[in-house]
Amino acid sequence: MLEIFDSLCILLAKAEQKHFLYTKKALEEAQLEISPGQLVVLYALYKKDNISISELSKNVFLDNSTLTGLIDRLERVNFVKRVDVPHDRRSYQICLTDKAREVESKIMQVMRQVENKMLENCSESEVITLRSVLKRIFTNF
Repeated sequence: MLEIFDSLCILLAKAEQKHFLYTKKALEEAQLEISPGQLVVLYALYKKDNISISELSKNVFLDNSTLTGLIDRLERVNFVKRVDVPHDRRSYQICLTDKAREVESKIMQVMRQVENKMLENCSESEVITLRSVLKRIFTNF
């Protein structure tokens, strides 16, 4: 293994870089018109749709300004729409479109493909440990 991988910080960063590039390519090959960042937003909306941008921001752990750009791009490809909230002209909800619902199974298939590749040759106990360690790293920051 490369000497720079004796640093866990570098190893984690490089593993995520490879994961990102692999996911980007898989999404392109599936002709889904979305980026890995947009994938995160769609995944969260598949779990809970028709929510405010503030709630979505909390669910995906992104600030509102970063999320607004992702929503804008998803709106341009007709995967989400902003819906006004009655009785509050300043607020809107983020909702999935029919187009997004139609490709949900394809998106989930790509996510499974990426996860299977990522965890290839890992035992179930290693996967459980990896998930636990990554959650702890996330919480520590």
